[in-house]
Order: sequence, then structure tokens, then C-alpha cells
Amino acid sequence: MFHRILFNSNFPFTKVRPLHALRNTVQLKKQAFCLLLVICFVVNQAFSLPYHADEMEDLAAFAEEYDLAINFWEVTMKEQLETERAEDLVQSLKEKYTSHEDKDENRLKYTFESRHKNDPFYVIYNVILPLDKNEPAEVIIVLHGTEWDNQISQKYQKEKTAILKNYLTKESQLYTCLSVQGSGIMNHDVFINKAKMYLNIKHISTKYDNIENSRIEKSTYGYTKTWEQYYYMENTPKNVQIAAVADRQGEMSYMIGTPILINEY
Repeated sequence: MFHRILFNSNFPFTKVRPLHALRNTVQLKKQAFCLLLVICFVVNQAFSLPYHADEMEDLAAFAEEYDLAINFWEVTMKEQLETERAEDLVQSLKEKYTSHEDKDENRLKYTFESRHKNDPFYVIYNVILPLDKNEPAEVIIVLHGTEWDNQISQKYQKEKTAILKNYLTKESQLYTCLSVQGSGIMNHDVFINKAKMYLNIKHISTKYDNIENSRIEKSTYGYTKTWEQYYYMENTPKNVQIAAVADRQGEMSYMIGTPILINEY
């Protein structure tokens, strides 16, 4: 009787959903929640990955953002090659440029320079051939300029692409440096803070240079996800170095490089 009253009466009871319908609803909600988690994870990974941008373009944009006066910029590409391939490269470069040779008891160094009066930057090709044929040869190619604008940027990209295609491989190491002038309101800490904000630099540490007659007063190291290359210093990733440099007159300039400043500068 109670069963008849409950399900056949006209009282405004809320109809009870079948059990399988409830289960389907719960399952759909779980699937939607899992899908949302996946989307959030993908978005987070996309924003946490390196930008894979061109390092020189980034440094030039940094200088433009803060109206910094550029002293010079330099991009160095290095790679070890088999001696036979490096010798072929020397012959190829001799057909285009005048060579200079420097020899000692360990190696023979060829230097070629691509410099024209109206070019906004020049390129130096160094090919180092070891006298011991069991040792690898090394190619060092340097692009160097003192100005930067959109036209220079386009020419730089074209030149860099041609170098990587014709002379080097994906195994080459890339070092990028920008030097800017100091001023009355620009000191090491101010420059560090600007770079830190613009490039989102983390894991910052500073070391002072105690070497006699060194022009570098102190160097600051850090890490940014903006660039892919990095190394470890004291178990911490690093790929940015900033140095305060004094010239013979005591005038200060500031250099920022990735992944590290190298001796060629």
C-alpha cells in the first residue's frame, strides 16, 4: 500500500533518478575534472619552457627597452671538427677572403676576416688545425658590431643562418655578449636589477675579482628560462653572466653574456 501511495499519488514529490543515471553524471563530472587538470598542466608547461629566442635579439631588445648606449655586441660560435673537414673549410674560405696564418709548436691557426666599409658588423673566421692529427680541429666564428637596429637585425639573422648552414652544425656552441656604457645613474646594482626584471633572472650570485690588474671588478651569475643553454655552478643552473668592467681611465661599462662571458671578449 505504501508503495502505491509513494509512486502513484499526486503529491509533489521530486522524482528519484535511476541509479545508473546518477553514476553516469558522476563519471562525466570526473572526466571533465580530469580534462581540466590536463589543460592546466599543458598551459603551465607551455609558460615554463624556454622561449628558444635568439639571444642577441633578446639582449638588443633589453638595451632598447632601457635606452642603454651600446659599446659593442658580439656573437661567437665554436665547434670541434675532424681535421680533414676543417682543412676543406680552410680551402673554401681562402677562395673568398684573404687569410692570415699563425703557427706554433702545437697548431696552425688560419684567420679570415669579412669586413667591408659599409657593413654594420664584421665576421672573423678562425680555423685551428692541430699539428697532432689525432687531435680535433676547432672552428671559431665571431660576429662583432657596435650598433643595432632593425636593418642590422635582419642582416645579422641572415648571416648567422648562412654560417650555421655552410660552416657549422647543430653541435656548435653559441656565446653572446652585449657591452653598454655606464653613467652617473647606472651602476652595477642598477644594471643587475634592470636585467633581472627584463629577463626574469633567478639563482643570482656575485663574485669579486681579486686578480691583480684585472679590469673586471665583479661578476654576477644567474639563470633565466628565456635561453635554452645552461651549465651548473655549485649545483645551481646558470646561463647569464654580468660583469662590471673598468677601462684604463676608470670609466665603467657593463657586459652581459650568455651562457657565460668568454676570453674572446
